[in-house]
Amino acid sequence: MVGVDLIKRFARLGSLRQMLRKLLYREAPRELFERRKTGFDVPVGQWIKGPLRQWAEDLLDQKRMAAEGMLDAEIVGSRWQDHLSGRRDSANALWSILMFQAWLREEGA
Repeated sequence: MVGVDLIKRFARLGSLRQMLRKLLYREAPRELFERRKTGFDVPVGQWIKGPLRQWAEDLLDQKRMAAEGMLDAEIVGSRWQDHLSGRRDSANALWSILMFQAWLREEGA
């Protein structure tokens, strides 16, 4: 029976994953496959320049931030413009500010 022979062959080779690794090792360096798992970055910078831009601009309104008095509206505005122009990647800092501003507005401050 073909099925039994195939199962025996897999049993000798180990799992399908191990079999594929053995094939890959013949073609590519081991360092590509034998490493720790890594996460992935969320493209916040692209989102706030693209589909979330209007939302971000509303939250980063300099007049409102100045009136709230919690953040330096001029510095935030400068970081925002640098980010939009590509002079500086401020995605992480801006995201934190956006979350703070969204919370502030939600709480009615």
